[in-house]
Amino acid sequence: MNITFFSSVSTKEKVFAQIPEFRNHNTRYFKLDERDKLLFQAKDTELLFIDAMGVFNKEMIDSMPNLKLIMSEGVGYQGVDVEYASEKGIPVCNNKGVNDTAVSEVALFLMLGCLRNFSKGVDEIYAGRQIEFKKASFGKSRELGRCTVGLLGFGDIARKTAEYCNALGAKVVYTNRTRYKELEKEYNVEYLSLDELLAQSDIISLHLAVTPQTVNTVDSKFISKMKKDAFLINTSRGDLVDNDALKNALLNGEIAGAGLDVYTPEPLLKDNPLLDERLKNKLILTPHIAGITDLTVEKIYKNIAENTQNIILKKELKNRVN
Repeated sequence: MNITFFSSVSTKEKVFAQIPEFRNHNTRYFKLDERDKLLFQAKDTELLFIDAMGVFNKEMIDSMPNLKLIMSEGVGYQGVDVEYASEKGIPVCNNKGVNDTAVSEVALFLMLGCLRNFSKGVDEIYAGRQIEFKKASFGKSRELGRCTVGLLGFGDIARKTAEYCNALGAKVVYTNRTRYKELEKEYNVEYLSLDELLAQSDIISLHLAVTPQTVNTVDSKFISKMKKDAFLINTSRGDLVDNDALKNALLNGEIAGAGLDVYTPEPLLKDNPLLDERLKNKLILTPHIAGITDLTVEKIYKNIAENTQNIILKKELKNRVN
């Protein structure tokens, strides 16, 4: 098979280490910034595995007439023109559920970090003001077990996050386009409308897919409905948040802070509004590493290998989205 990886992370060494049988196929690797090179050198591609942050549009699909599969390396696939692929009869798959534990762990870390003001605490230690920060924090920081955590969306990662928050004694509520009554008892969660959730939650955690309807979900109107001492957590996609709205809200004290692992655009550059120095002690930032643990990567390549065999043997594909 002619197999192409269009990815910022996959390399020949990494792929062969996880999927040794791919040595028997013609595999090629292109970085996300090598689009033109991909179009020129990969016209005979049969299986395309694409970075979850990658773009694969109509022109690119048409450049590969032998294409039998497009598969995201991650959970997200918003950069793939799924509608056009469907028109061409090309299946599109993702890696649903592979990173639920990994991402929810980071969501929990960001929640705890916001509640205890880890970001400022680290700065104060390096500045030689450990005791001063400790005195200032005495009796002020909150425990997660006394908080209400509101989840926007209730997919695999949100459900795992609910489990972790429940384990620490938090009250967990959620809102979602579809209500999952049959799961509410299992995950010990309560369904609320969006406005109810925003008004009641001490922590808002985003777990939505990016669609035209969800871009900039967190705008000034959304933030105005949150509690003034609430925190925003985003381990989902940066496109869900209006950067300027969040910046202004933090500067004006409309919410207490935010913990972010994802951004728009990526890579995160110094001119991004959220890197304003005045926000430094109100933000905890991680470099979009929530879902790339060793176990997650093992699961990703296992699914890639499985769907490769499914194509060869003409079996049903795993995690097909069209």
